[in-house]
Amino acid sequence: MKKISAKTFNIIRIVILCAAAVALIYASYSLTDSYLGYKEDEAKYAEIDKMFEQGNANSNNGVDFSTKSKKWSWNYKAMRKYNDEAVGYIKLDNSRIQYPIVAHEDNKFYLTHGSDKVSNGAGSIFIDYRTAGLNADGCIIYGHNMLDGSMFADLMKYRKKKFARNHKVFDVYVGYRHYKYYVFSAFSTQKTNEGVYKFGFKTDADFTKWIADLKRRSTFKFKTGTPGVHDKVALLSTCVDDYGNRQLVAIYRGEEVVD
Repeated sequence: MKKISAKTFNIIRIVILCAAAVALIYASYSLTDSYLGYKEDEAKYAEIDKMFEQGNANSNNGVDFSTKSKKWSWNYKAMRKYNDEAVGYIKLDNSRIQYPIVAHEDNKFYLTHGSDKVSNGAGSIFIDYRTAGLNADGCIIYGHNMLDGSMFADLMKYRKKKFARNHKVFDVYVGYRHYKYYVFSAFSTQKTNEGVYKFGFKTDADFTKWIADLKRRSTFKFKTGTPGVHDKVALLSTCVDDYGNRQLVAIYRGEEVVD
C-alpha cells in the first residue's frame, strides 16, 4: 500500500479546510439572512398592529399619553387600504398568532408573499382559494410553521394538553364583524388526507359527518361544544415537517362581539 506524501497530505488538508471555511461562511450568511428576515417581518406586523390602536377616550383632555391605555380596535376599512385582498384578521390571546387573513386566486402567492404583497419567505395567513371564504360552512386557513415562532407555529403547541386547555378561544374578524371562535379539535394528519381537507359539501349530512370526523380525530377533548349544521367551521393548518405531515386546529364560530 502506497503512502501519501507529506506534500499531497498538506494539499488535501488545505482543500478540506477551505471547503469547511466556505461552508461555515455560507451557514453564517444564511443564519444572518434568516434572522434579519424574521426581524423585518416582526417589525412589519407590529406596524400593521398599530393601525388598530386607539387612545383611551377617558384620558385627560381627550389626549392619551400612556401606551398602556391603548385599545386594539379592528378597522376593516384600513386593512383593505393596506391590502385589497384582506378578508379578516385572526388573534389568539397569549400567543404569536395575531395576523391579517388574506385570499388570492391560488394557494401559491401568499406562501411567499407577506400581507403587504411583497415577496417574503414567511408568507401570510391565507384562505384556501377552493373554499368559499370565512362565511362558508367550512374553510381552510393556512400559515407557515416558522422557526422563530411566528405565523402559525403556535398551532404546534396544541400537542400539549395544558396549552390546548388554556387556548380554546380565537378572535376572528370577518369583514367588519368580530366573532369568538371555539376550538373543538386539534390533531395531526397528512396533507393528502382528502377526508379532512374538504372543499364544499353537497348535503348537510356530509357537513355533519365531516364535523364528527374532525372531533373524533382530536388529540384532546375540548369542552367547547360541537358545531352544528348551521355553524361556520374553520380549519387552521400548518406544516409539521417536509414529509407532508400537518398540524390542524378546528374552530367554529360562536357569538358576535360588539366592540
